[in-house]
Amino acid sequence: MFCFYLAWNAYWFTLGKIPDSILKAFTGIPCPTTGCTRSLAALIRGEWRQSLLWNPLSLVYIALMVGSLGLLGHQLLNGKRLVLPPAIALLWAGFLAIGWILKLIIGPEYW
Repeated sequence: MFCFYLAWNAYWFTLGKIPDSILKAFTGIPCPTTGCTRSLAALIRGEWRQSLLWNPLSLVYIALMVGSLGLLGHQLLNGKRLVLPPAIALLWAGFLAIGWILKLIIGPEYW
């Protein structure tokens, strides 16, 4: 599955386009993180409203990713078993659920 994901993204990047999410492409349903790249690009350009419409939780997802990778990196360096604490897993689940609801409310023009 990971190889398919990499190939999917590589294909779109070679066309000079931001890849659609695989879930959206095959089912028409957005995944909670759909639009994060476009959201961050809009944020960098100073387009706050566009950024929030593409994905209002992009910065939250980045913070969770950095925090999760930091914890896992610390565990790896200390020879411990790689596992996220339950609180972090609950944060991920909660914010992904909220993100999905927000994507559905905002509407398909920003999927």
